[in-house]
Amino acid sequence: MATIKDVARIAGVSVTTVSATINGTAPVSEKMKAKVWAAIEQAGYQPDPIARNLRMGKSKTIGLIVPDISTPWAAHLAKAMQRALSDVGYNMLFSSSDDDPDREFREIGLFMAHRVAGLVIAPTSHGENYAERLSAAVKAPAILVDRKVPDADLDAVTDDNVRGAELLARYLLKLGHRDIAFLVGRPGISASYERFDGFALAMQKSGFTLREDLVKRSIYKTEQAHAAVQQLMLSTSPPTAIACISLAQLMGTMAGLEKLGLRVPEDVSVVSFDGFHPAEGWHPSMTSLTQDIEAISTKAAQMLLQRIDGDYTGARRIVRVAPSLTIRTSCSPVLQKAE
Repeated sequence: MATIKDVARIAGVSVTTVSATINGTAPVSEKMKAKVWAAIEQAGYQPDPIARNLRMGKSKTIGLIVPDISTPWAAHLAKAMQRALSDVGYNMLFSSSDDDPDREFREIGLFMAHRVAGLVIAPTSHGENYAERLSAAVKAPAILVDRKVPDADLDAVTDDNVRGAELLARYLLKLGHRDIAFLVGRPGISASYERFDGFALAMQKSGFTLREDLVKRSIYKTEQAHAAVQQLMLSTSPPTAIACISLAQLMGTMAGLEKLGLRVPEDVSVVSFDGFHPAEGWHPSMTSLTQDIEAISTKAAQMLLQRIDGDYTGARRIVRVAPSLTIRTSCSPVLQKAE
């Protein structure tokens, strides 16, 4: 394995000059820098980032932890976060908690051991004493994305879930739907109860209420949504529309409806907070809320770097980013269904 001495020998300079070029610890001419970097490439030298962080007393690496690395949402977030951070000279390490708080805290510990400058966490948000465990585990500047943890003293950037829920509710009401089923997600997750509360509030403002028998709670896995939707549609007074709040719910809903031989939107309309993009080949394409991941990532990066650089040391901040409603082909007016 090549060493810094090998680079110095190839470039014909001192080890000090090579170190100054890599770490920016002393002035080096552009001509000399080019010579050193060419030698680094020729030698195949890889600087040790952890050792470099210890020498310089600071890191240029950010750790990102998401619940499920396999979801399109996580991939889009990681790509946007990496772009936002690399634009200001930071690199990123990526990890998945598999929606398991114990694993999440292990991953946080590993990032702390790597002396990361800060953390971006899409928190699992569940488990006994979760907020206390999270606050104790995080020993660097950190920001939460997608979900907030009320009792943790950490900044957060999330969707404006209440506003998004209002957009979906008003759209369905405009189409004449009154008997609307709502699938609520995992208990304790901020996005889950905010989306439900926003939807119920929007209906109430319009003079309607969600039927309690059409509300299915603790639905956060595909198989749970699959079973819940079949129960709803086989009841004596089934819904004319179904509102999902996650991709897992939506996949289970569509599979459950297909098993019953029901068509969307001819037999029942479906909307979602995390819809399938038409280009992915699903039919019908989902009317859904589109999350502004670019805006969330950019704002989260800005707020985190303010903490890292000491530009902001005040109380925690909660920033909401408005989603937009994308109307596709998964809904039809109730009057059309009766004709």
